[in-house]
Amino acid sequence: MLKTVLTITALMLAGAAAFAATGADGAPQLVRTATSAEGFAPEGWRVEQMVEGDISRDGIADLVFVLRKNDPAGVIFRDYFPPADINPRILAVALGGGGSFTLAGQDDALIPTRGADGLNMEDPFDQGLSVENGSVVVRVNLFMNMGGADMGPYEFRFRSQDGAVRLIGYDHTNVQRMTGESSAVSVNFLTGRMTRTTGRIDSDTEETETLRTTTTPPLTLDQVGDAFSFEYDVLRPRIVS
Repeated sequence: MLKTVLTITALMLAGAAAFAATGADGAPQLVRTATSAEGFAPEGWRVEQMVEGDISRDGIADLVFVLRKNDPAGVIFRDYFPPADINPRILAVALGGGGSFTLAGQDDALIPTRGADGLNMEDPFDQGLSVENGSVVVRVNLFMNMGGADMGPYEFRFRSQDGAVRLIGYDHTNVQRMTGESSAVSVNFLTGRMTRTTGRIDSDTEETETLRTTTTPPLTLDQVGDAFSFEYDVLRPRIVS
């Protein structure tokens, strides 16, 4: 009986270790420290884009990078279409110090993945990573080839704050290709200020409203989720008088 219990316990511990190595959502858990962006890449993944900048404002260069799974099965070939890579990506931030870099945050949901056939939309990420004024800026773009008429850019701005990588800004512009209606939203999560603008692409007339958000502290990198599904309205804005 004791031998059976010990065997079951060992299997449970092994399963827990394997789960921790892949993360709760199935994405690989990156190593805690490395000397380069390549050092964070798990087996079967590659560095797609990497930028440096002082995110922690300590005078030491930090890393922001996107890893992409390098699986040939994730490249879809169709007649009359260019190859479509539907392999997932991981966005990560690592802070420099002591000759190496320490992982400060990672996320595999913010940069959307194309549909299983690779044809429903254009690749949303095209080297859209930068460090600007100490903030991490991630830009993705929506353009549906089928199944939707919406198009437009999304921009997320993060900074190192309170021991985490937190969302401090969000901007999105949308154009509905069938109707010509347009909308834009800009949110500063540090000041709580939000503006929303609506109009049409065939008119210079726009309506703008200013609101306040009430959410504190700002969301961490891994709490934002899919860029195209980000619901800033859940922040319960109220119109500023």
